[in-house]
Amino acid sequence: MKTNKMTTVKTIAFAAAMALCLSSCSERMETPATPDAPALLPVVRAQLAAFEGGGQALEGENTLTDLRACLFVDGTLAKVYTLPVTPDAGRGVQLERHAGTLYVVANTEGLLDLDALQQGSLSESDWKKMAVTTAGKAPANFFSGSISLDGLENTQTELPVTLRRGVARFDLQIRTAGKASVSSITLKNAAQSAYLFPVEGDLSPEAVSRQDVAATISEPLTQDTPAVLYAYEQENDNLTVEIVAEIDGQVKTLTKQLGMALERNKIYTLTVRKDVIDVSLDLSFDEWEPGGDTELTPARR
Repeated sequence: MKTNKMTTVKTIAFAAAMALCLSSCSERMETPATPDAPALLPVVRAQLAAFEGGGQALEGENTLTDLRACLFVDGTLAKVYTLPVTPDAGRGVQLERHAGTLYVVANTEGLLDLDALQQGSLSESDWKKMAVTTAGKAPANFFSGSISLDGLENTQTELPVTLRRGVARFDLQIRTAGKASVSSITLKNAAQSAYLFPVEGDLSPEAVSRQDVAATISEPLTQDTPAVLYAYEQENDNLTVEIVAEIDGQVKTLTKQLGMALERNKIYTLTVRKDVIDVSLDLSFDEWEPGGDTELTPARR
């Protein structure tokens, strides 16, 4: 009987030891470490806001010939990217992290040498005051936009940046009771350069040159015509619109100082009446934005 008791005690002790051993082994065994999930890198995609009202987008106005992006981190140019220009390709660029500010420009080939800028030590403050200049030529149909990446959540991986035009547009309307035709439209004393990005409180670069800009009219215009002229944004007391029109057989020169600032991405409508021109801003959406009005009176020949 004593032997049986001893055997039972040994059995219980052995079982307890085995349980303790298994428990200890279990504690020492760890689940194999899984590799960290790859970081979700931000992708910035350039987009042109679609018109909400029909009939305003003209063929060629949304054409992008080149698309570049400049990333500034801590106030210094860190990297220059080349983006695909077609919507099918996504017009996007993948960044390494959510840091800095990304500036996107389009249709600036031949106007900006971004690769050369990257070789230097361009500061962000100097970059924001860079200008596009086309002296003696029609204004460049460039686009620009930016997005700040600082402070964005890492989960925000699809980041849109909207590009806005750097020019203003003039449309022509003819509102006369009789016959009328327009043979010449000239914007006098127009700025020949503009900031690449809007500068608060300053529409034109310092020491900007000015000259007359004439619309290209091969045959006299006898009906409403959009996009007869483009101009850089500017604030200029001497900015004048001059239209030469034949109304009911009489040639008249209609002219007046605008008396208001021209702003990028806005449509200004020139309306020819019998003795005056009305200059107003066309009601539009998104890309082209509304502005102010002015009235022009004629100066007869």
